Amino acid sequence: MSGLLGLIMLAVSLMFIRACLVTLGYYKEPILSAFQRYGDEVGFSPLFEVFCWGMTLAYLFFVLVAPSSFLVLIGIFIFVFFVMLYWRVRDNIMNHPQIFLRFPQWYRDIVDHTTREERRKLSYMWLGLPLRTRLLYNAQHDEFRKWVELVVLSVA
Repeated sequence: MSGLLGLIMLAVSLMFIRACLVTLGYYKEPILSAFQRYGDEVGFSPLFEVFCWGMTLAYLFFVLVAPSSFLVLIGIFIFVFFVMLYWRVRDNIMNHPQIFLRFPQWYRDIVDHTTREERRKLSYMWLGLPLRTRLLYNAQHDEFRKWVELVVLSVA
């Protein structure tokens, strides 16, 4: 049982690190892929995702340290609560951009300076880049900003 819990903790830890990288702006793939969807744009809030994965990781750590059925029951209730909270907050992200759309900064800059159609084209151009170039732009925000400006100028 503890081996399975260890694998789950490893998976949750990786998702927590991924969410932290997205929040800090060092992993742009999930946000840019979200721009491809047709229809109304859904805001992206990595802060909520970091909070949820962090809470899940803390819960799993406590279950590993002090296993009891009471902690499992509390964890199930907390999980249901956060799922309901997520569905409630997800629809209101665009209504409160000063709170939810604050991080990462490059995302805020793109939303402020481009139209919906330009963001869709930007997303498709991002997926067409080679992996090494995407890794370079993930790490260097100034170079990414220059690339965004070039793409926006070329699709106008």
